[in-house]
Amino acid sequence: MFSDQDISRIFGHAFLSGIDRENALSIWRTHACEITAFEDGDVIHSPDSSEKKVGLILDGRAVVTTKDPSKTALLRYLGVGDAFGVANLFNDEPYVSVIRAEKKCRVFFMNERAVRAMLESDRVFLYRYLTFLSGRVCYLNRKIGYLTAGSAERRLALYLCSFEKAEISLENSLSSLSELLDVGRASLYRAFDRLIADGHIQKDGRKILLLDPAALRSAYQ
Repeated sequence: MFSDQDISRIFGHAFLSGIDRENALSIWRTHACEITAFEDGDVIHSPDSSEKKVGLILDGRAVVTTKDPSKTALLRYLGVGDAFGVANLFNDEPYVSVIRAEKKCRVFFMNERAVRAMLESDRVFLYRYLTFLSGRVCYLNRKIGYLTAGSAERRLALYLCSFEKAEISLENSLSSLSELLDVGRASLYRAFDRLIADGHIQKDGRKILLLDPAALRSAYQ
């Protein structure tokens, strides 16, 4: 069903760290969980997907966008170690975003039946699941904060602070970041220049150093 390398990658995923392997493998076999490979641009998951399931990125990268075809907005990127579909699994609402593969991508899928069986049989998995959901709530609260922050400088400052670390390597291009923050590219460039001129950050390409994260947050709260 799964190669040794695939098993190693699956159980190396933070979402599954420390769970009962034999129990999990038995459940996955029983409920026909599988790994699926996608090519660049393939839809991995969307509101039109026929089955709700949790996906774990094993290889490659995926991009998450809004579902509105008239104005597709970048929401975030998913890389190796990221999961999706967790919050939507046990409600009647459709998945709210579209996930597409960026170049080649491999995803391990757990369907609802498998996840229910694991939640009922493995307390470690239950705690992992709750921890992930708590993290998503915190992430969304931070995102609401910087998307409603007002000026481009404030949106950028709060976005950088949301990483909660001093050294940041931006995964997305500045063009994608301007879309993510819902500001024009020219405004984003000026925002970077302002934060640099005020001594809050240093920038080298996509590498950002927050010289004093607490001071930056205080200045733009």
